[in-house]
Amino acid sequence: MRYESFPYAPEERQETTRERAERQRQERRAELTYTAKDYQRWAENRERVLAERKLAEEWKPVEGNFPLLVYQTQNKMDDFDAPDMTFGDETKEEIEQYGLMTPFEDNSINLPFTDIAVFGEDQFTLPVSEHFERMRSLANDVALGIGFSTKGETKDIFFEMVDKFERNEGGYYSNPSLTSALKEHETTANFHQALKKCLEESLKNGKLPDDILGISSQYMMSSKGKPLPRFLVGSPIKLDPHPNLSDGTVLSVHGIWSMKVYVEMLEYKGRQVRGKFRYEIQDHFGLDVRDIDHNSFDDVKENDGKPYEWLEGFRSWYILQHYKGYGIKPFITEISFEL
Repeated sequence: MRYESFPYAPEERQETTRERAERQRQERRAELTYTAKDYQRWAENRERVLAERKLAEEWKPVEGNFPLLVYQTQNKMDDFDAPDMTFGDETKEEIEQYGLMTPFEDNSINLPFTDIAVFGEDQFTLPVSEHFERMRSLANDVALGIGFSTKGETKDIFFEMVDKFERNEGGYYSNPSLTSALKEHETTANFHQALKKCLEESLKNGKLPDDILGISSQYMMSSKGKPLPRFLVGSPIKLDPHPNLSDGTVLSVHGIWSMKVYVEMLEYKGRQVRGKFRYEIQDHFGLDVRDIDHNSFDDVKENDGKPYEWLEGFRSWYILQHYKGYGIKPFITEISFEL
């Protein structure tokens, strides 16, 4: 029997260390050799990334029908039925009950068997002209050396408003200086920034929610919100009055009655928003019972806790408006601006 031998297979030659190193060097060189296709692919990727980045950084329009009402107060606009807009609605006896130490009361003492007062006065029998003179003295009382409207570009506004009040025409009033003063006021800036923050937090997929009015109202009443724009009194008792106390703005307006804020154009970029906002604001040049009826010096938010009824100018103002014997019509102050 013949035995066949297996085919001869030569031994595989082992790669030396030097050869392996050279091979790896060549492979690495090949990896680092970029082709035209590589450069083209990288250029396309770079352009795509830059385009995506640019799109993310661009301001995009918020969806919706503009102008859009995004905030309004509970108090309504054009409210001629508000408590401080009523007139000729009270008797002498009713008014005499008001105020700390009842300063409206008739304290006159007449000569015996005459109507000639030798002490005190009956404020309800004074001529209208005397009441208006006392009302104007609130701006700058030379005799007492005090005044609520003595400085700045707005110091003459109160006199204009009293002139309109004296004409007994009611209606509306506006003044560019008054508008500028509130537009540029610190409280307006604070409110505006808080409102923008509310819109930023409410924006979803480039659109504001349908109930943005309810959302903004709750937001501005929360700890995140800010009070409505207003002119400030400061702390006169602590010898730290705000400049508004003497520039006529507190005397003419102080706090506002109602406000609406419209967005005429709105854009967003990431979590930021920007746009054109229109503020429509109204206040009433009139007084109500809360302004002149105090029982103490305790702080009262609506009227600063001060007994304004002790100033004869405020008493004359209230009597002119509410006493049935006079019945002078208050009016609405309008302030509108864009931010």
